[in-house]
Amino acid sequence: MTRWVLIIGAVLAWIFGAMLLFAPGPFFAPIGVVVTDKIAAVAQAQGAILVGLGFINFLARDTVDPVALRAVLVGNLVVQLLSLGVAVRAVALGIFPSQGAPSIVIHVVLGALFALALRRVQAGAGAGTRGA
Repeated sequence: MTRWVLIIGAVLAWIFGAMLLFAPGPFFAPIGVVVTDKIAAVAQAQGAILVGLGFINFLARDTVDPVALRAVLVGNLVVQLLSLGVAVRAVALGIFPSQGAPSIVIHVVLGALFALALRRVQAGAGAGTRGA
């Protein structure tokens, strides 16, 4: 299971990262954000981070070391929880319209997957297995 969570996380990070890097305007259009040059630069920096996170996840997919897996999964869980907080706040305050709500669902689902994978790795580490 851990392997598939990391692969799914990698693919989604690459998709959203590439969109932010190469097409920030269309990426933000559904939530009504007019992308200025400054916003585009920030979005592209975020896209670069997501692409990098995708590579970390993909390269860690076959890792059997529970300490390394824990580090990657905890890092991903923190990203999802913080991103969820930002998305919920933006929708709740009307910064983003209700069209921004799918991002909340994405962060909840990914956060749950990373938390479940982390739980399995921690349980497996105690039993001497990987939890995959």
